[in-house]
Amino acid sequence: MKILSYKEESLLDIEDLKKYYQSLKAYLVSKKFNVAKSTYLHICESLNYKKVRKVIDTKKGYDLYIYGIENIPSGPVIFASTHQDYNDHFNVVLSIPEHIIILNTKNVTLKFKLLMAVNGIVYVDRTSDLSRFNSKIELMHYLAQNKSVVVFPEATFNCSPNKLHLPLHKGVIDIAKKMQVPIVPLIQEYTYDEQDATIKNVISCDVAFGKPIYVSYQDSKDEKINELSAAFSTIRWNLIEKKGDFQRVNISIQEYINYVLSRIDGWSKTKVSIDDERQMIYGVSDDFYLFHHANDIPFDEHGLLPTQEVIKLNAIYSKNLSNICLDRDGNIINADDVLSLARKRN
Repeated sequence: MKILSYKEESLLDIEDLKKYYQSLKAYLVSKKFNVAKSTYLHICESLNYKKVRKVIDTKKGYDLYIYGIENIPSGPVIFASTHQDYNDHFNVVLSIPEHIIILNTKNVTLKFKLLMAVNGIVYVDRTSDLSRFNSKIELMHYLAQNKSVVVFPEATFNCSPNKLHLPLHKGVIDIAKKMQVPIVPLIQEYTYDEQDATIKNVISCDVAFGKPIYVSYQDSKDEKINELSAAFSTIRWNLIEKKGDFQRVNISIQEYINYVLSRIDGWSKTKVSIDDERQMIYGVSDDFYLFHHANDIPFDEHGLLPTQEVIKLNAIYSKNLSNICLDRDGNIINADDVLSLARKRN
């Protein structure tokens, strides 16, 4: 069956568009797809996903709090999740009551691949137009078979403390429109141990399901992606408020650098290339998003690179400057003076 492009769809009237979507769904129900050889897609749907869930729950090492289960409608659903952390995929398996298929980049470790493949996952090469197209067909195939799926419309990690989420790709709206299934926003908000600079510094994660978003034949993709964006922002902000107010002045530079290093540690363990991930951001050419990752702090295999701010940050960790500390304003001070001041206060 010929899959129409956006432009070709736009030339159809509503009735012809409905007939086309109905024919497409019937085709997806009847066909069994196997596109792995040409696009590096790997599907391994399993009947043992409950065992996977049990293994993840035992090994995760942090508290998981789930809200809004009542917002999940019956039938096939597209869960659109925020993306912040290495643990996001495990959280969706644990928090969604039914079995789901996850869309994910193929550039991950073998251990991750094996665990997720037992649950059921579609791997996509995001640099390949063919792979992206075929992964979309695969997701629609599962939806047509009444199976729910999970996508990450930000397409990469949002690790900035300044953005509630990255710009969202519109593919999720297109799939929902073609399959006439709802989108359920799935927001994840982490609490970290800021004194720990490793991937294991997650203390807890709040997962909240928003109200379903329905996409009609007449709806504009722009309007619906804005509706999903607003849901992401509102729900995540509410989760942040639940944790209590805080001020940046109360967060030390050392705590922040530990957070940055812990995210770097996570990326390295998942074989993620930060430069590649940055290119996945929708509108990456805009200055506002150009240096999104690690809050504009570049790094290489030796650590953080010496930008103007990083020179201060590196002072904490440098072996040659072990006696140097920073005050809350970022001014370099002598460690002995800090200890003396602490003793006086005590």
